[in-house]
Amino acid sequence: MDIKLKDFEGPLDLLLHLVSKYEMDIYDVPIVEVIEQYLAYIETLQAMRLEVAGEYMLMASQLMLIKSRKLLPKIVEAEPEADDPELDLLSQIEEYRKYKLLSQELAVQHDVRAQHFSKPKQELIYDDVTLNHDRTAIDLFLAFSQIMAKKQAEIRNSHTTIARDDYRIEDLMVFVEEKLAQKSQLHLSELFDQATDKQEVITIFLATLELIKVQKVLVSQDENFGEIILTKGGEDA
Repeated sequence: MDIKLKDFEGPLDLLLHLVSKYEMDIYDVPIVEVIEQYLAYIETLQAMRLEVAGEYMLMASQLMLIKSRKLLPKIVEAEPEADDPELDLLSQIEEYRKYKLLSQELAVQHDVRAQHFSKPKQELIYDDVTLNHDRTAIDLFLAFSQIMAKKQAEIRNSHTTIARDDYRIEDLMVFVEEKLAQKSQLHLSELFDQATDKQEVITIFLATLELIKVQKVLVSQDENFGEIILTKGGEDA
């Protein structure tokens, strides 16, 4: 199964997406939590054998440095450093946010101005629809990355020593549909309760993505950082 997910415009775009979910001033967000979500997301893409651009890996190394420094105990209150990597990072995100808002405003002005000219119907492309869909998919991947991190910790602490490698997406699509037949709605995390190895976790997620793609499963999220909720789609919705 090929997964096609529209990339962010860069690591700062991903960080801005994570930061904006806290709905507070950029300089007040819990930076360690944001870093952990970023790293979990990158690790999940790698586990699923999806290509991760070098710039994301470079940012990951910088974030790990910031995280390690934040977690180190402060024995003595030292003078503030001239170069604070955390402050530099937040400043970059804030600057990126300003430029992004400006570019969106210019795009709106461009669209308004374009309405004064006659264009063939087939040339009208609604990019915002694609963007909203992609952002929903990103939130789904972000939620799964948290589930994946917890499940991997459980697997490491368990006594399981043999992992299967013959999980089929088609079989696990049936598994997901059977789960939804038992309940009117299901939290994404519930699908992985009985999973015993990483490959099974990944294949269940791929099966869920395929069902979402063919609209047999619908996805919603009540609040930022809330559980991803799955409901039955198709004719039974």
